[in-house]
Amino acid sequence: MEQFVKLLVAGGVTLVTGLWTVTFLDSGSLLWAFGVVLVVAGVGGLAGGIWRNIEY
Repeated sequence: MEQFVKLLVAGGVTLVTGLWTVTFLDSGSLLWAFGVVLVVAGVGGLAGGIWRNIEY
């Protein structure tokens, strides 16, 4: 499987996990903050996967 596909899938799964974590936990808790980190990492993974596939 190509690298950009792996990044897209990993970023998407991480983003969804982070969003579910942030949705169901109390705002301001340690696990909620970890969910926010997962959301940021997921968006970064998606952006990285898209960036790798762009040809100039």
